[in-house]
Amino acid sequence: DSLLAVKNSDSKVQLAFQWIQQIIVENISSGVLSIPPPILSRCFQELANGMVQFHEAVKVSTIPFPFPYAQTCDALLIFHWLLTPII
Repeated sequence: DSLLAVKNSDSKVQLAFQWIQQIIVENISSGVLSIPPPILSRCFQELANGMVQFHEAVKVSTIPFPFPYAQTCDALLIFHWLLTPII
């Protein structure tokens, strides 16, 4: 059932994140995890920081690199490659 949900999901990372948080909360409520509150809040904070970094990486990967900038970099590299042996 879980594998089918992951397979059919458009946002697999968010689904796994939600499941991890849900398991932590359920196990704290049932008494399986007896974690002091400062450590627990740090756990949730680090999970949230991971999701923020994931969304930043997605944002960087979806924004296209400007074509004129890339062509200028290539031209400057070729220019440098040609002039370095001379100078």
